[in-house]
Amino acid sequence: MQHYLQAILTRVFVSCVFFIGALSGTFAQELYEEADIAFNRRGYFEASSDYVAAYAKVKSDVDLKAYCAFQAGECMRLLHNPRGATEWYDKALGLRYAKINPKIYLLYGDVLRDQEDFYGAMEWYDKYGNSGDRSVADARIESADIAAIAIEEPPSRFIVEPMIVVNSPSYDFAPVYASKKSNVLVFASSRESSAGTGEDPITGEAFMDLFTTTQDKKGRWGEPEPLGNTISTNDNEGAAAFGNKFKTIYFTRCVDQDGSNLACDIYFAPVMGNKFGASQPLNLIDRESDDSTQIGHPAISIDGDFMVFATDLPGGYGGKDLWFSAFDDKSELWGEPQNLGGEINSSDDEMFPSFRADGSLYFSSDRPGGLGGFDFCFVEAREGVMAFSEVKYLPYPLNSSGDEVGIIFKKQTNSGIFSSNRKGGKGQDDLYEFRLPPMEFCFRAYVYDFDTGSSVGDATITLESSEGEVNTYTSDVDGAVELCEGEIEEGVSYNVDVKNEGFIGTGDRFSSIGLTESTTFAREYFLKEIVLEKEYNMPLVLYPLGSADLLIDATVNSTDSLNYLVDLLDRNENLVIQLEAHTDSRGTNSSNKTLSQRRAETCVNFLLDQGIASERLIPLGLGEDKLIITDAQISKLPQDEREAAHQINRRTVFKIVRFD
Repeated sequence: MQHYLQAILTRVFVSCVFFIGALSGTFAQELYEEADIAFNRRGYFEASSDYVAAYAKVKSDVDLKAYCAFQAGECMRLLHNPRGATEWYDKALGLRYAKINPKIYLLYGDVLRDQEDFYGAMEWYDKYGNSGDRSVADARIESADIAAIAIEEPPSRFIVEPMIVVNSPSYDFAPVYASKKSNVLVFASSRESSAGTGEDPITGEAFMDLFTTTQDKKGRWGEPEPLGNTISTNDNEGAAAFGNKFKTIYFTRCVDQDGSNLACDIYFAPVMGNKFGASQPLNLIDRESDDSTQIGHPAISIDGDFMVFATDLPGGYGGKDLWFSAFDDKSELWGEPQNLGGEINSSDDEMFPSFRADGSLYFSSDRPGGLGGFDFCFVEAREGVMAFSEVKYLPYPLNSSGDEVGIIFKKQTNSGIFSSNRKGGKGQDDLYEFRLPPMEFCFRAYVYDFDTGSSVGDATITLESSEGEVNTYTSDVDGAVELCEGEIEEGVSYNVDVKNEGFIGTGDRFSSIGLTESTTFAREYFLKEIVLEKEYNMPLVLYPLGSADLLIDATVNSTDSLNYLVDLLDRNENLVIQLEAHTDSRGTNSSNKTLSQRRAETCVNFLLDQGIASERLIPLGLGEDKLIITDAQISKLPQDEREAAHQINRRTVFKIVRFD
């Protein structure tokens, strides 16, 4: 894909030309001149065969032979034939071409990366770092390491499938929806049925044209057809967008004149039913003074006020940048181009922009940090004119070690179409449909008797969602309730109440907010029988020695223990409880009674502050009357364990005195 990524039609609008430089010997003009001419005008397909022929004929000039091998490898790389590139780079390396141009190490790593040999690529990047630019090498190594981890780990939930009926053995790329219902698709292709006659010297295939396909009611895409003679010409057309409520098409056209590729530009034409009116250049810049700047890949914002496009206009950040133009309603003209800024653009290439319904901007970039080649990036819309968040990458398998360009989303969905030259495709580039299936959440509850362990049937389980929806279910004879039919929704939290007559109600909470995969929430609930005047244990509420304050230190927070009671009383609004506070045996009986009463009242006051009604709470201090561990038992303990035993005696429990 990189061959035409860097070709005038769609991708990089090549500015990269390798020069011979410090080669030894005298060039035999008849051997390489035609190859160099073809390569310098980006005719990689034509140049590749000429370099191979030149390599075979050169006998004594080792540097020239190495140069021809390297250039043949370059043609293969730019034609996205990484295996072929590896073969010819190997020949050049065998002839010591790295001494002339150490960048071959970097490029060798790139083609290994494109074949998903990430660790091999890192070795070659390191060689380049030792003989060239270490910062570039380290960035490539980091990117390859990220890619290796991403592909080896479980993929995201996105499902990616090739559009078998639509794809051809040629280039099919840059999709765009051409209808409000997203059931009409326009894309660029070099298939044999294109309007352009002859062979594109860049790719060796037909010139690119725009094609369209329609999806039927069963979701099946039809056989692609040419878009129309007013759009498709003998030149290259591609990378389109629709604006003005699908009443205007904008597209990229790159003119080929006598084998010389002229500047690409954005053209537009009115949509007239199933046909198009005459097309004309958009003229974002003055072509009389600048006939070399490449402009293409239009994308129209959702409100129609802005167009984002790729260009190599002066004043950018390096490579091809994303720029934008504002539409003037009065003049009905697009304004002067402005760069989107260094937060989005990099020293590498940013191209193929598209907008999502929420205003997010998606694009392709070959900056370091992706999985290899061109990867999909996106920025979320922020307040302000063309203001966006930081750049993020889409996950694997939307991105791969190959080149991904041109992604579109259906409105209000996580599904859409993109193009890629990843392994396993039908042609050079293929179109892929993707979707993010909804996560499935289940809630399985099992209710038991706390004392006997037996199942509790006919228990009432109430779920209240954070959206305010309340649903009640009843446990079966096995004490079970199972909800797996869509009752539990994505991005929602739930409060669970479990009740049964004669038992203390219980419950908890769970949430699907922030989850990234299907999940089953399995819970066991143990109901305690209501027995009047029975002492019920609760999480420890502790106090400092001689104090009625709640103990809060690095090891315990007694307010957390009392929150257990808040939750219990909220779930059982008919209960009236007695809070009984106890002390250890140290101190007088009278002082301990007073201290324990104060502690019980401290607990009651905390519950009152949490909204529990005072008539449901009875504080009672019992002093040292009911020790859990007696003084005799404590005296037999090792010295370092005695304080902990006294602390256990300083406790608070509750009894149910009635249920109204």
